[in-house]
Amino acid sequence: MIQPMSRPRDLPRPVTATLAAIDICGFGARSDAGTQLHLRREMYALLVQACEITGVPWQDCYREDRGDGALFAVPPEVAADHLLDPFAHHMTALLRRYNRLAGPATRLKLRGAVHIGRVHRDDHGVAGPALVHLFRLLDAPAFRRIAGSAAADLAMIVSDRLYTDVTDSGGLIDPAAYTPRRITCKETRTRAWIWSPVTGR
Repeated sequence: MIQPMSRPRDLPRPVTATLAAIDICGFGARSDAGTQLHLRREMYALLVQACEITGVPWQDCYREDRGDGALFAVPPEVAADHLLDPFAHHMTALLRRYNRLAGPATRLKLRGAVHIGRVHRDDHGVAGPALVHLFRLLDAPAFRRIAGSAAADLAMIVSDRLYTDVTDSGGLIDPAAYTPRRITCKETRTRAWIWSPVTGR
């Protein structure tokens, strides 16, 4: 029997949280179930490692499985900028090491989105405008094209609110590594910031 994914940290209702979503690029094109399960397993292993190296306690994060990716909210005591440059660099290094030995079918290429906002909890999970905005960024056609065509194994999109909050407060990120982009996805019209080892410097 398949057990529901553990949610080790209950979120108060409501709470302001740093949110991240990760998606496996081209997941549906690998239609073999065994390959998909392998990709999911490796994605989670790398995600846990990247969080640990960055100082984000994965075991304390609220998290949900998304089939071809994952959603997680970090504990409030973790600084939001941990999920920007430090996390992205660590994940890129781990992906590069994994992909050295991966074949074409099992190569991992990821895209991620990071945002901060008010999260509401009910009996079925989490919801609210912040979650909608996060996934609009992740699924925006312009970002999908950039992530799919980039030579790098990871591309990340950061909401304008989070980028502005971190840079205005003197967070330890390199602003020059982020490229501004107008994003349109369904009803969402916004500016966001894209990071990748290729688009950055």
